[in-house]
Amino acid sequence: MTDPSSPLLAVDLYDEPGRTFRVPARWYPEVSANLSIANMDFADFADAVDGSGTFRGWGDD
Repeated sequence: MTDPSSPLLAVDLYDEPGRTFRVPARWYPEVSANLSIANMDFADFADAVDGSGTFRGWGDD
């Protein structure tokens, strides 16, 4: 699961069921924590993906 070539698939099950994006294991803790405390919405991450549909952070890391 830590292999960068095998990102996890995040699937929205609430606001836009079926909307997806990929997230490398490195970024999973940030995504998971922010979604679980409702600090951010799924769309915040899904809208910040790169051309391959993968969330790779906010560019300042």
